[in-house]
Amino acid sequence: MITRTSVFAIVAALTFVAAPAGAQDAAAFYKGKNITFITPGSPGGGYDTYMREIIPHLEKKTGATVVPVNEPGGGHLLAVNKTYSAKPDGLTILLNDGEASLLGIVLDVAGARYDLAKMNWISRINAEKRLILFTKSSPYKTIKEAAGGKAVIKFGTTGKTDATGLATTMASHALGLNTSIVTGYKGSREFVRAAVQGEVNAISLSESSALRFSKGGRLIPAATLAHERSELFPKVPTVFEQLKISKDKAWYLDFHESFAEIGRSLLTGPGVPADRVAYLRKVFDEILNDKAFAAHMEEKKRPIRYANAATLEKAAKAVLDGLTPERKKELKGIILNKYYK
Repeated sequence: MITRTSVFAIVAALTFVAAPAGAQDAAAFYKGKNITFITPGSPGGGYDTYMREIIPHLEKKTGATVVPVNEPGGGHLLAVNKTYSAKPDGLTILLNDGEASLLGIVLDVAGARYDLAKMNWISRINAEKRLILFTKSSPYKTIKEAAGGKAVIKFGTTGKTDATGLATTMASHALGLNTSIVTGYKGSREFVRAAVQGEVNAISLSESSALRFSKGGRLIPAATLAHERSELFPKVPTVFEQLKISKDKAWYLDFHESFAEIGRSLLTGPGVPADRVAYLRKVFDEILNDKAFAAHMEEKKRPIRYANAATLEKAAKAVLDGLTPERKKELKGIILNKYYK
């Protein structure tokens, strides 16, 4: 006779067997397939470097062939759009500019053709502080000189709604910088070249990119846009150390820092089967938490600062839910219009 207890035992056994089977099915699905790995960065930049360093490990873990795709442009939103509209089979992965993808939604940017809430967070590769750097031809050498100064600071950015654009506009507004922004560069390499050639005289870079491009004195690190100093630039003071910033103005810097927490993160498009999403999370978690890989990336000055999918979902929701319509309207004016001629 089948008792109530035995029924529960059978159900429990079936449940126990089903979970691994789903994982096995997902693992089997990827073997021999082609994965498209998209990044908004241009070749040789930070996003591109992370993507290409990860690819051999991703291929080894999945048995798939990984095809790198650089999709710069549109303030880093073209890459998100392409991932969002891809076939929902889990074979398209985005190395995402978290600040750009969130800003596209917050500011109702016309080019943002995606619903971030429907996409699947996989994990975060890295979140970095950003620095303001001046060129040798800049009218200022310190952020203290620049705050409230009359001479125009010409910043270069890749777009209005990407990480460089957000950092530049929030810092300029909070610190009272007389800023004019030149935008449209494809990546950090391009606007660093523009800075060295004198097209612009200031840029905002992630700490790892700043370390790379400030070598030889080409660019002068002036301030860290955070409450704590960068581990890569321990001698560069924060803006809060150099200036007395009111609570109202500090809000804009804190807003930028909350976006930066999403960082360089991984996403798939909507509709991907849950078992494949879970499998990709497991694979990337193993890669990004591997001590040898982390040490290798530290040597390359491209550190791993991992966060799991649940942490990213919570952080993104906090940003998107924490803004009033009035604040969104104000931010739209500052980020999209104020510093562009």
